[in-house]
Amino acid sequence: MASLELERNPITITAWVIYDMANTMFSAGLVGLVFPLWVISHSGEDDATIGYTLTVAMTLVFLLSPIVGSLSDRFKRRMPFLLFLTLCWIVSTVLIGTWGLKISLLFVITSLVFVQLANIFYNGLLGDLSTNGNAGLIGGIGVGLGYTGAIIAVLMSIFLLENIGHVNLFRLMGFCSLGFTVPLLISGKYGIRVTRRAVFAEAFAKTIRLMKDSFQRSVSNTNWLRFLISRFWYLWAVNAASSFAVLYAVQTIKMSKTEVQMILIIGIATGIPMGAFWGWLVDKIGASYVLKINVLGWVILLTIAAAIPLMNWSSGVWWFVGSFSGTVLSGLYVAERPIVLAMAPLDKRSEYFAMFTMSGRLAAIVAPFSWGMVSTTMGFGQPAAMATLAICALVALGFISLVKSPRVI
Repeated sequence: MASLELERNPITITAWVIYDMANTMFSAGLVGLVFPLWVISHSGEDDATIGYTLTVAMTLVFLLSPIVGSLSDRFKRRMPFLLFLTLCWIVSTVLIGTWGLKISLLFVITSLVFVQLANIFYNGLLGDLSTNGNAGLIGGIGVGLGYTGAIIAVLMSIFLLENIGHVNLFRLMGFCSLGFTVPLLISGKYGIRVTRRAVFAEAFAKTIRLMKDSFQRSVSNTNWLRFLISRFWYLWAVNAASSFAVLYAVQTIKMSKTEVQMILIIGIATGIPMGAFWGWLVDKIGASYVLKINVLGWVILLTIAAAIPLMNWSSGVWWFVGSFSGTVLSGLYVAERPIVLAMAPLDKRSEYFAMFTMSGRLAAIVAPFSWGMVSTTMGFGQPAAMATLAICALVALGFISLVKSPRVI
């Protein structure tokens, strides 16, 4: 059995928790806020450019993640991979905007791929830091503090964007992310065994075989398959909405950038205490009921968002949509994993979580592509793209309503 790469003590636990602030600063601040505004306002491109860029990145993540995970298991090491991937995504982030749009889009794709792959090893380190009784607590603290990174990113945008510009803000977020990751990177033990080159081919072959077996078992389990299909549809809606909400509010709802940034902070901040509430409710009424409530919440919010310009409603309605988005987003994340744990046999949990992750990554590929296709390529506009997301959430609600609730949740 491999030795621990992180010693279990308050310092390493704190370092692990702080690292998550870099993840959320990147996803919420750069991908969800500054990058779309930069593409539209300074580069003269459109929704399709953003959507297709994110689609390419997530397709690469989908293809590479199982192989990278298998290599990690084979080498029995995580810290060397985490160090390399973290430095790669930070350097790529700092270089966005340096050499023109096309090169910058390549750096955005590189950053997205590397940060997602780094998270495979980051999440795996939780096993070194936790005991059987506190993994949820440590992970929950990481999620809660991680939201702080997103809030910091939005505040930086509010107070610095006009003065220093988008490109310098990319760089500043990159350097801040480096600061958040350093404590963990210097806390771990490094070292990797020299092995045959054939290990990469073996890892790839093993991954394909396991994916095939997992897919066949999932198809034979109707209840599990319905849950996976539902997850694909509601994450299609959520991923696209998260990526394009800022542009939609600025271009279609006609809100100012400052208003949008303030709403984003409220939505993020709301998700922190609501995560604890949803967790309490999961224990009281069951995770499947909590998930259905929040998928219904997304149907309502996305329908309202699409209706604002179509019905000529006041832009103030967007304050309601944005503010409550954090509530229903945290509810999804809190409810999902207990459902997987309840459905999966003890000896198949890793396999079930692999399929669980795959459904989400497939959604992450389709979501930005569909928005760019509907809004720009097909020329239907952003309200039609938002209405499409409401339909996706409604389809998800239909599938999740057919899932029989496991008794233990």
